[in-house]
Amino acid sequence: MSAAASVASASGTSSGPPRAAGSSRVEGVDVARGLASLVMIQGHAYHGWVAPEHHDTVYAFTRVLGTLPLPAFLVLAGAAVMLRLQSAAKKREHALDVRNALMKRGAQLVGIGYAVNAVYALIDGAAGLHTWLRADVLHVIGLSLATSAWLGLPTKREVSSARYATRATLLAIAVTLACPWLSRLGADVPLALAPLAAPFVDVPRFSAMPFVPLFSWLAVGALAMHVLPRFRADSPIARRAGASGPALLALAGLGLALAFLGARSTSWLVEAIGGPLSRAHVAVIPNVLDLAGRGLLLLAVGAALSLVLPDRLRGAVVRLGQGSLVAYVVHIPFCYGRLAGPLLGGCDMGRATIALPFLIALSWGAVFARDALRERWRSRSARGATARAR
Repeated sequence: MSAAASVASASGTSSGPPRAAGSSRVEGVDVARGLASLVMIQGHAYHGWVAPEHHDTVYAFTRVLGTLPLPAFLVLAGAAVMLRLQSAAKKREHALDVRNALMKRGAQLVGIGYAVNAVYALIDGAAGLHTWLRADVLHVIGLSLATSAWLGLPTKREVSSARYATRATLLAIAVTLACPWLSRLGADVPLALAPLAAPFVDVPRFSAMPFVPLFSWLAVGALAMHVLPRFRADSPIARRAGASGPALLALAGLGLALAFLGARSTSWLVEAIGGPLSRAHVAVIPNVLDLAGRGLLLLAVGAALSLVLPDRLRGAVVRLGQGSLVAYVVHIPFCYGRLAGPLLGGCDMGRATIALPFLIALSWGAVFARDALRERWRSRSARGATARAR
């Protein structure tokens, strides 16, 4: 089990999908986000549905896949921010406007995170204050967006993606190195302060996904998308995927190398120092690198898939990627909550596999329904504005 990001439990979530608002769209990033959503759904479904006595080798493989979405969503959020900044720099947008927009989006995601906690508590009941005020994936992505925008964007000068990437990287190094020490402090936070500290550091029961050290993956995504355009030839392939084929291959190789070295170093440190592995253990530092590599790998694979998927399928995956927040919110109660019914903890791998396509269809359908309602609302608003103008 990863220390940097704990796997979902029966009362919580492990990964989430939001994106930066207003970002310049690159299909490769959206396909990667859609792929991460599919991997997330299968991981949660098997984890929530398969009974312990059926935790065989195939199930273990689904758990390995289940480690990919959380770092990938943060990597992709960082990549989306960098695309937004690159677009803003070309358009000479005011840096303060871009900064405020990103900070506002971050605050919205934190608010949505607490609203989602409340909805799940109403569906399945609350086990205590931590059920309502738990800091989860939406909180950490929102907090990471807001913090990086506040730190990395100026208020008066023009937008500089290089400055943002540099400052985000330095902050990522700092929070990763400080994670073991800060996590030990978090364990002693008084109950009255736990909800306030939980989004930032690991506080027992209140922190599922804290800023320290998970912010590091957003910074990794931003840095990757800052570097990739240097290898982005002006070709249809590069415009769709976000980078040239060789650059994506190099990114995948880097991801694999980080994952391999991080995993081996984590295991070595745990064996040398003793366990268990946790965010307070020094082995969390290579563990962060391990999962960063997995996130980069999924970004590279998703971007490459955008080049080979048939148009209609690619469009559907892009739609899922752009609406991954909806898919995330919808599918969780059917994996871990009351809505799972007899599937919850009562399946073998075969039965869970038969049920999985229905959950994917439900989640995907919710995205299409959201988009249809949004388009209907926009059309109605446009007709109203036209009528008033007359």
